[in-house]
Amino acid sequence: MSEFLNEPVAFFLLIMSIILVTPLLSERLRLPGMIGIIIGGMLIGPHGFHLIEAGDRIEFLATIGLVYLMFSAGLEVDVNQFIRVRTRALVFGFITFSLPQLMGMGLGYLLGLDWLGMILLGSAFASHTLLAFPILTRLGVTRNEAVAVTAGATVLTDIGAFIILAVVLGAQSGGLSFGYFAQLFILLSLFTLAVIFGLPRLGKYIFQRLSGRAVEFQFVIVVLFLAAFTAELIGVHEVVGAFLAGLAINSILPRHSPVKGHVLFIGESFFIPVFLLYSGLITDPLSFLKSPQTMLIALGVTVVAYVSKFVAAWITGRIYKYSHAEFWTVFGLSHAQAAVTIPTLIIGLETGLFTPELFNAAILMILLTSITSPLVVQRFAPGLQIGSDDDKPLPLFKRILVTVTEPRSQENLVALGSLLARESGGHVMAVSVAQGVDATDSSFIMHRELLGRIPEILNDPEAEIELIPRLAGSHAEGILHTAAERGASLILMGWRGRATRSRSVLGTVLDEVIWGSDTPVMVGRIPLSLNGMRRVVFVLPSRIIPPVVLRRMLDANLAIARALNIPLHILADASYMQSIEALLVSVGNEHPVEKEILKGQLNPRELEHTGSDDLYVVPGFGSRKRFISSVGNLPERIAAAFDGNLVILHFDR
Repeated sequence: MSEFLNEPVAFFLLIMSIILVTPLLSERLRLPGMIGIIIGGMLIGPHGFHLIEAGDRIEFLATIGLVYLMFSAGLEVDVNQFIRVRTRALVFGFITFSLPQLMGMGLGYLLGLDWLGMILLGSAFASHTLLAFPILTRLGVTRNEAVAVTAGATVLTDIGAFIILAVVLGAQSGGLSFGYFAQLFILLSLFTLAVIFGLPRLGKYIFQRLSGRAVEFQFVIVVLFLAAFTAELIGVHEVVGAFLAGLAINSILPRHSPVKGHVLFIGESFFIPVFLLYSGLITDPLSFLKSPQTMLIALGVTVVAYVSKFVAAWITGRIYKYSHAEFWTVFGLSHAQAAVTIPTLIIGLETGLFTPELFNAAILMILLTSITSPLVVQRFAPGLQIGSDDDKPLPLFKRILVTVTEPRSQENLVALGSLLARESGGHVMAVSVAQGVDATDSSFIMHRELLGRIPEILNDPEAEIELIPRLAGSHAEGILHTAAERGASLILMGWRGRATRSRSVLGTVLDEVIWGSDTPVMVGRIPLSLNGMRRVVFVLPSRIIPPVVLRRMLDANLAIARALNIPLHILADASYMQSIEALLVSVGNEHPVEKEILKGQLNPRELEHTGSDDLYVVPGFGSRKRFISSVGNLPERIAAAFDGNLVILHFDR
C-alpha cells in the first residue's frame, strides 16, 4: 500500500472518490450503484491494486455503515401496507423464507459446515432486498397486490433472518444449553418489547419538548446506537438492535419527515457506501479460479439463490392466480440479495462460521442477483394492473397554497403543508402578500425576504416549495387571486386562536378568504412539533356538517393521519357513527382508526390535560351563516382551553 494513502486526507479522498465515481459508471450500464461500489472496493483492496488494506480505520467506518444499513431497513418497512395484505404476505413470506432456508442449510451440509454455520447460511438466502422497488415507483404500480404482498413479505423475511442471526450468535458465544437459550429468549423478548413499544412513547415525549432539526437528528442517532449497543450487551449482534430501532423510529416520525430524511441522507451518502466498499475490500474476485472446489461452491450458492426464490414465487403465484407479469415481478423483486445478506456474510466470516471461499462465492451471488433483479422487474412490471381509484392520492392536497406572514412562527404550518403535499404526490406554494402597487416598495421587498427564509427554517432538502411574493390591495385579495391563478386545491392559513374583531368569526382576513373562495380552506394553529403528535382527533358534534360532505371530510382526515403517521380518532355524535362505519368499509381503509361516541356537547376544558399532544380537526361547511349556526365559537373555545394543535377544515360546497 502506498505510504501516501496512509495520510488521513488522502485516505478519505480515495474512499470518497470511489463512492462518487463507481455508482455513476455502474448506472450508465443500467446496474445498481451498489454494484459499482463493491467492485470498486475489490479493485483498490488487497486482492486488487492493493491501494489500501482492510484495516482498523475502514473497518470502524464499515461497522457504522452496517448499523446504518440495518437501521435504514427498519425505517423503510411499510407497516400499513403489510397490514393491508397481511394474510397473503404471511403465506408468501413463509414460503419465500422457509424454502431458501432449508435449501441453504442443505448446501451448508454438503459443504461440511457445522449446525450453526448451516443455519446461518440458510438465513442468508431466506431474506431479500427490494433493490428494484424504485422502478415500480417510477411506473406507478406500487399498489398492485402482488407488489404489496412482496413488500409485506420482506418484513417477515428480514425479521426472521435477524432472529436466526441473533440466536446463532448467541449460541456460538454461550453454548447450546437450554438455560442459555432460555436466558437469550427472555432478554431478547424484553429488549424487543422495550424498543418497539417503549421507544415510540419516549420519542413522542422528547419531540414535544425538543425544537430544531439538529437536536431531533441527534436524538435519533443516540437512540440508534443506544439500541445497537444494548443489543450487544444482551448477547446478540448490534444489527438486531439497529433494525428494531428503525422499526420504532418509523412508527414515531411521518413517512416524509425531514428528520428521517436527514438520518437516511448521511447514511446513504457515506456510511452505507463505506460498508459496501469494505465488503469489496475483503472479497477475493480471483478465488473462483484457484480451484474447482471454489467454483463448485460459487455455482451451488448461485443455484440455491435463484431456484429457491423462483419456486417460492411460482407456488405463491399458483395459489393466488397471479398473472404472468405479476409472477415474474414477484420473482424479480424477491430474488435480490443485499441488505440483510451482506451483514450475515460478514458476520459469518468474522466469527469463523463461513470460510473465505464461501464468503467470496456468496458475494458473487449478490452481484449477480443485484444485476438480474432490476432487469427482470424492468421487463415485466409495465404489464402490471394498477390499483383501484380508491388508491389514488387525494386531490385536496395536490396543490396547497400556504399563506406566510412570519416564517419562523409558522414553521409547523408550512411543514404540515409539505407533508400533506408529498403524501399526495403534490407540491406546496407559499405566498406572502404585501399591500401596495409598486414592486420596489419596502413592504414588498420585506415580504420577498420573508419567503426566502422558509427553506432555511424548514431545513428539508427534499421539500419542493414554490415561493410567491404578491402585491395586492389587501391580504385577502392577494391570497384569493393567487389561489385562482395557480389552481390551488387547498388554501392553508395560520390562526392565532381568536377573532381579531368582535364581528369576525375567525379573523378579518380569514373570514374574507374562507367565504370569498371556492377552494377548500384549512385554518391551523400549530404551536407544537408535528413529530410529537400522538393522534388526529376528528371532532363531529351533532349537525355540524351535512351527510353529503362527510365522505370528503373523512378522506381528508385519513390523509392527514397517514401523512403524520399517527392514528385517527373520530369523536363523533351517535348520529354520524353508522355512516362513518359504512364509509370506512367502502374506502377499504387500512390506517388505524379509533371511534368514540361524543356524549352531549364537547367540553373544551377537558382537552387541557388529554389533548396536548393531539391534532384536533373541526369541520366547517357552507356559508358564513351556516358556519355560525352549526360550528359557532367552538374553534375559539377549543383554542382557549388548551395550547395544543388545532385545525379548521372548511369546504365551501
